[in-house]
Amino acid sequence: MKKVILILTAMIGSIILNTGFTNIPYAKHKKATTKFATVNVTATNSTTDGVYVRLENNTSGVVYSFFIQPNSPSGTIIGQIPENGDVYTVKLTSTGGAHDMWVYWEHQSHVTGLTVSGMSIGCSSCARINIFN
Repeated sequence: MKKVILILTAMIGSIILNTGFTNIPYAKHKKATTKFATVNVTATNSTTDGVYVRLENNTSGVVYSFFIQPNSPSGTIIGQIPENGDVYTVKLTSTGGAHDMWVYWEHQSHVTGLTVSGMSIGCSSCARINIFN
C-alpha cells in the first residue's frame, strides 16, 4: 500500500510540475515603431516674391521641397526635416527679383538663387532661412 501511495504521489507531483512549467502562455508580440525627432524649418521673407527651397540630404539622397510665401513673418514654419547631423545641399530660388538670402551661416546679397553644399542643418537653430531686400 505504501508503494501505491508513493507511486501515486510521485505521478501527481510529476504532473503538477510538468503542467506548471510547460504551459507557458503565448507571448503577445508588439510591433515596435520608432519615431524620429524632427526639427522645424523656419523662414522669414520680407519681400514680395516667393522662394522655392530644396533640401537634399547628401547621405540618403532624400529631397525636401518647401515654399516660402511672400511677406512671411520671422519664424514661419515651412516644413520639417529629421533632427540629425546629416549634410545637406540647400538650394533657394526666387520667383521674382534678386534678394539677400541667408541659410544658417551662409549668405549672398542681391541674388535670385543660392546653392550651398555641406550644411548640417538638422537642428532647430540651424534650419533657418531669411530672405530680405
